[in-house]
Amino acid sequence: MNKWQRIEAVFEGSRPDRPPFSVWHHFPQVDGEAATLAATTVDFYRRYDPDWIKVMFRNSFGIEDWGTKVAGYHPTRGNFWVTEPAVKKPEDWYSLPVLPADKGFMGVQLEALRLVRAAIGDEAPIVATIFAPTMIASRLAGNATFTRHLREVPAAVAAGLRTIASTITDFGIACLENGASGIFYSIIHASRRLLSEDEYEPLDNEIDRPVAKALLERTRFFMAHLHGAELMFERFSDYPAHVLNWYDRGDGPYLDRARAKFPETTLAGGIDHRGTLMLGTAEDIRAEIADAVAQTGGRRLLLAPGCAIPITVSHESLCAVRDTVKSLKIV
Repeated sequence: MNKWQRIEAVFEGSRPDRPPFSVWHHFPQVDGEAATLAATTVDFYRRYDPDWIKVMFRNSFGIEDWGTKVAGYHPTRGNFWVTEPAVKKPEDWYSLPVLPADKGFMGVQLEALRLVRAAIGDEAPIVATIFAPTMIASRLAGNATFTRHLREVPAAVAAGLRTIASTITDFGIACLENGASGIFYSIIHASRRLLSEDEYEPLDNEIDRPVAKALLERTRFFMAHLHGAELMFERFSDYPAHVLNWYDRGDGPYLDRARAKFPETTLAGGIDHRGTLMLGTAEDIRAEIADAVAQTGGRRLLLAPGCAIPITVSHESLCAVRDTVKSLKIV
């Protein structure tokens, strides 16, 4: 099977020749320019040969164009530190403009997608990272300020979220028109550590989910990523996505429990990016991948980390993932 055939077989519930896999991390040293981000992404793809390419946009692309200031990056995660948020007071939510998808840092990401597509053609799905509007809002203000504003001045936050949702929908469509064949949609507020279920429900139904639905309708590959711990996992039984991804090895639920809850949903996980991938041996990695396949019977499974892997993961560990998966057979 080629990469697309392998992935679509999984989505259809049939047996691929082996489980599809991918790994991804940020490239903070080079992701400020489209040419260097694209070249590094293609080099990573050629080296580790994943079944889909998750183009790791500059972590701050969704907030810098609205005025957030960043500097430096986390030494293992590769995400940029916010030094000055764009939203400080309630009235700032009303002043957020709808941004053009092809300008500023968003324009840089579109150019990177075009360059990656030019380099690999239709060889593998190219997946663009989109942050859910609520995630962007919390990063524009800082999560503490976002949560306080949400509870104290909900009308102001609602106005900002509508602007953000419009911008992100346009940007997601532009990604699909400029080289991306899929979307990785990151959601952080479906976590009871951040919001109660009553608080997140209207945000999900009125903001995050409609954006997901609009993008799903335009692509063959839509992965919803549930970030964080104490997830409101049951909310996602009917989410508009082809596949769900979360940190199954850390915060759970484990793949077998998720499979019991959602028997017909494609799941992406099985690789412990913080533990085994960083600290384990090649044998540990092989055992963990075999366990992920056993937990699901190899059905409706994409092998993947629970989130972006640390930028310090060794070449040897990534080769162990690649070589282990390529040796698997689904029977």
